[in-house]
Amino acid sequence: MKQLKVLLTSAPTIDMEAFDKNLNQIKGYVLYPPISLTTLAGSVLKNVDDVQIEILDLEFHIMRYFKKNQESELQARELMKKIIVSKIDEFKPDVVGISVLFSRSHSNLFAIANIVKEKNSSIQVVTGGNHATFAYKKILKECLNVDLVFLYEGDTTFPSYLEYLKGNTKFEDLKGIAVLDKITKESKISQYAPLIENLDSIPIPAWNLVPLKEYQNYGRMGPMQRYGNENLPTYAMQTVRGCVASCTFCSVRSFYGKGVRAISTERFLSEIDYLYNVLGIKQLQIVDDDFTFNKERTFEICNGLIKRNYDLIWNLENGIRLGTLNDEVIHALVAANCRGISVGVESGNDKTLALCRKPLSVNMLYRKAELLRKYPELYVTGNYMVGFAWENNDEMMNTFKVAEEIGFDWNNFAVVQPLPGTPLFQDMNKYEQENFDFDAIITSPFQTYSKEPVTGLLPAPSLEGYKNGATHKIKHHIEEEMGEVLMNPNSHEHNIKSDVTSKVSLAKDLEINFLKNKNLNGRNVDRAIRDYKGILRFVEKDHAIAHYCLAKAYKYKNDTRSARYHMQKVFGILIDPVKKKRAKSEKYWVEYFDDLVPREELNGLFSFSNIKNLQHNISGIFTELQNK
Repeated sequence: MKQLKVLLTSAPTIDMEAFDKNLNQIKGYVLYPPISLTTLAGSVLKNVDDVQIEILDLEFHIMRYFKKNQESELQARELMKKIIVSKIDEFKPDVVGISVLFSRSHSNLFAIANIVKEKNSSIQVVTGGNHATFAYKKILKECLNVDLVFLYEGDTTFPSYLEYLKGNTKFEDLKGIAVLDKITKESKISQYAPLIENLDSIPIPAWNLVPLKEYQNYGRMGPMQRYGNENLPTYAMQTVRGCVASCTFCSVRSFYGKGVRAISTERFLSEIDYLYNVLGIKQLQIVDDDFTFNKERTFEICNGLIKRNYDLIWNLENGIRLGTLNDEVIHALVAANCRGISVGVESGNDKTLALCRKPLSVNMLYRKAELLRKYPELYVTGNYMVGFAWENNDEMMNTFKVAEEIGFDWNNFAVVQPLPGTPLFQDMNKYEQENFDFDAIITSPFQTYSKEPVTGLLPAPSLEGYKNGATHKIKHHIEEEMGEVLMNPNSHEHNIKSDVTSKVSLAKDLEINFLKNKNLNGRNVDRAIRDYKGILRFVEKDHAIAHYCLAKAYKYKNDTRSARYHMQKVFGILIDPVKKKRAKSEKYWVEYFDDLVPREELNGLFSFSNIKNLQHNISGIFTELQNK
């Protein structure tokens, strides 16, 4: 048989119709090296003879093209088709494997499969990954150009499938797959494949198949710029599969099974040696869901890194469990050059934490936060969710209150979303599951600096408690929408209520992450400056509140010149008919200032910056606003 040609790609998370070329130009999109594809490629090369494999990272190619050709009249979806067709013409694959990790990639999976089959119907199109595993029925039923879905881990099942295509095994012997029965038109699954207990058996990802050292030129690898160098290549590494916790909003346990499987300390350190000495990588993001599940393993890894004394910084931005942290563990992480962690808090209410089966209490949160404050070298991000169906108004606002009091360096606020593979999704009725709109999973406008923002569809509570908060002046437009919900309860109710919750969260994001940020207000002003400069660089250059916060920071440092510069920027945005509208929002920046910034504080900054003429004009704008 001729050499088997395999093309691996992934369904982009980008909304192709909403692709923003200007945002792409400033590296506003997140771009991770494709660890799932390179890991699978490594397993194929190790286990299958006489196979040629290539990786086509569509997100990388799309972002690179528009970075270099911003004026191109091509639309993102047109470019994606052009890239795929060109690759098929060049490589002539027998198999195209499409990885689908996130549910918002659902429609892009269909688009890729259709493009491939339209070009050459004899190519086998298969898919796998987290989303594909839990949405396999919908995929097979609605996209007939997908021939087969791999369920759960594909490290052994995909190589076995390639052996089948080469005639070395029987189709009925394949495990861990789902196909559509051509007679009944129903999906059917094979026997499940056993979990891979020895993760050391999985080879180091085949990074030679992608331009690893170019990724930082076209996108951001999460929040690395907060404490690292966004101009240096960053490696992605997975050392753990699974999580001890069983949170109802998370699909990790459903995908990887109960408990945790991990590579050994020896394997971890050998991969570190490879990436540092061979690849020349000096920045690392570990994408584990439960890296610190075993205290002794954590110490062994940290001690190994300390002994090597590499010029290497790393982070745990995918999240770690607060319950695994104590003074000794945090000290080891910091000593080993870990510089960033993300912690899943989710809620400021013990009732919600219990209902979500989150192994955390509010009391524990405050205790762990106090420990973390002893290590200023560590950048800490807190992740919170609002919009739980059972929460009342006071409980929703209490989550924001807790986030403000805890005062992590940054906070990501998301509206809870029942994603496939989670217990929350399983609690939905069959009709809701079968008709779930994956295209409604969109990037949230209020998560200005997070790695993986999503917004959801669950009903939000009414706004009675919200009226009593510091952001009460924003209520007018929101109350109109709530009135529409009450008058038309069957008309897009979930979408409207979710939008209401998102608007509340947007206001709270500006209040907690910006105006009341503890770093800005004296704890670590230089860190605050770096954060707000990052907002202007990677999110929105005319972010009026970020400019205002920078003016506050420079006032704290007694830097009049810089404070004046940013206050002039604020003024320019507030009066400019194009710039004064908040990006992705119906509100104007001047309204946010009127709602959130005390007038005496605003006047004080104008006076400090020696631009009193602007102060007078701004006061006129506020007067005009209040008279409307």
